[in-house]
Amino acid sequence: MSQSTPQGLTFTLISAAFFGALGSSYLYGYNLSVVNAPAIYIKRFYNKTWMERYEEPIGAETVTLLWSVTVSIFAIGGLVGALTVPFLIKVFGRKGTLLLNNVNAIIAALLLALGETAGSFEMLIIGRFIIGLDSGECPSHSITQQPGASHPPFLYIHCKR
Repeated sequence: MSQSTPQGLTFTLISAAFFGALGSSYLYGYNLSVVNAPAIYIKRFYNKTWMERYEEPIGAETVTLLWSVTVSIFAIGGLVGALTVPFLIKVFGRKGTLLLNNVNAIIAALLLALGETAGSFEMLIIGRFIIGLDSGECPSHSITQQPGASHPPFLYIHCKR
């Protein structure tokens, strides 16, 4: 019987903890609240885009509706993402689902970054939906079978959120 000696903090352990935290609840919390601070600038962008398209100022009700959709679509994307995890893992496996999740994050980042350049507030809304989808897809290593069952009818999904 061999004895293992504790190695203390290793680079691998620190990097795994750092990227595990960064890739789970941090992104969710950041994306949930990131639209609140620049609200006035985003609404101004909506008005500018509306003026360029329709040559008239946007109505107060319309800008409120667009702003509400922009904020809330993240949560809707999160719900859709959470509901699709079992299907994605069956099709792509755990590693494939994690890679697909990274693709979602890249697509969302591009849409959010290029929305103003393209003059499209729709890109912001779609980007928020996709980043919500990304945040809702829990890391696939946290999906486990129901305890005590060999072929469970349900899965427990444990998220760090």
